Amino acid sequence: MGASQAAFLLGGPLDAFQGLSIDTRTLQEGDLFFAIPGPHHDGHDHLEDAARKGAAGCVIQSLDQRVNFERSRPPLMFLVPDSISALQQWARFLRQRSTATFIGITGSNGKTTTKEMAASILERVGKTLSSRGNLNNHLGLPLTLSRLEPDHRFAALEMGASQPGDIALLAEIAAPTVGVITNIGKTHLEKLGSQEGILKEKRALWDRLPSDGVAVINQDDPFLAAAAGTLACRKIFFGMTALADVRAEQVQEEEESVRFMLQIKGQRAPVRLPVAGHFQVMNALAAAGVAHAVGVPVQEIALGLASFRPAAMRMQRVPHPSGAVLINDAYNANPTSVRASVSGFCQSYARRPRWLVLGDMRELGAGARNEHRDLGSWLAGQPLDRVFLYGRDTRFVLEGLRIKSKTFRVERYRKKRLLLAELQRSLAEKPVILFKGSRVMRLEDIIRPLAEMNPGLLAH
Repeated sequence: MGASQAAFLLGGPLDAFQGLSIDTRTLQEGDLFFAIPGPHHDGHDHLEDAARKGAAGCVIQSLDQRVNFERSRPPLMFLVPDSISALQQWARFLRQRSTATFIGITGSNGKTTTKEMAASILERVGKTLSSRGNLNNHLGLPLTLSRLEPDHRFAALEMGASQPGDIALLAEIAAPTVGVITNIGKTHLEKLGSQEGILKEKRALWDRLPSDGVAVINQDDPFLAAAAGTLACRKIFFGMTALADVRAEQVQEEEESVRFMLQIKGQRAPVRLPVAGHFQVMNALAAAGVAHAVGVPVQEIALGLASFRPAAMRMQRVPHPSGAVLINDAYNANPTSVRASVSGFCQSYARRPRWLVLGDMRELGAGARNEHRDLGSWLAGQPLDRVFLYGRDTRFVLEGLRIKSKTFRVERYRKKRLLLAELQRSLAEKPVILFKGSRVMRLEDIIRPLAEMNPGLLAH
């Protein structure tokens, strides 16, 4: 489907679609349903369900003769060679007709938090579209763009990569004029191979910025600082050094927040971030760099950062009736993000018993064993009071812990129910517990029962 056909769908006589859906479970009456084939489910198997729920149209790449619309009003059907490509072309058309300023946000760690912080700032000066949750891939980005409205002034778009070519595609669809790469860490090594491979993938965002675009660059990341030298567009550097255009001074960490003085090219403003962890300062500086790139004054940037609220499962603080505190940072994990989370956690809660529940770090490829062992050696030197390990690869973390002397108790569990039972028995000690692990580990299965007396605070 070309741009002209997409325009026909959206702007011609068929402009009555209320929204876009690729999932009949969340489809609303009047939506345009794209039947997407996938490894586990095929949207073409749910056309009857889409019709029953009131889909106004369906974009398909094949039509099974067994589909029966007798029990519902048949929707308009659009047959295309590839429904995923059609979805992406539809998103391109939406982007092309928008007058908003588009911002691409990628990196190994901190993408979602930086996006949320940037949106919190930008909302103060104009209507802002931002990615919901982590809708950051070849399907999620078009879904986000489907929510574009004529009066949107900004669009803060998260872009994720798990294999080569992902960022180039997303940047081509969204055509951002501002691009920030938060950092280059050890993520998705299974497909991207090395940090050099990750850099090559991520910098595709910068490579596709227009000549009058703006690259927002982490001055403190050696990979990104070196890569910035070849960029022809305008550059804004953020970091903790005096060389950065956007930097933080006088950083003070507290249990529930971080305070610092924001400096942007000679302008100053005090900031109180409502989230713990020194690493959050770098996320805030990345967001501040984005806002500065589009002309937001430093005082408005500070106010926007103060009103930021963290996304679910990202350093989400859940107080427990026992007096314990659960820190849910279990959305995902890699060697870089675990070190950042644990360091910030230990600094913020220096006066409380500090416990860590650690799950496997997945998608590390052939280096998984060494990365887990190295993490264990590093953890041995951290001021923790108790460590609970869960998952097959945490046996290598245990190996690393045993190499070096440690002052805390370590336990490894193979079953979640046994780990949960031990935590439930021990909450009377009023610890602060950090939960960190890859998405597949689903550590929320432990957090939810622990926090069941405060269901409103749980991640959904």
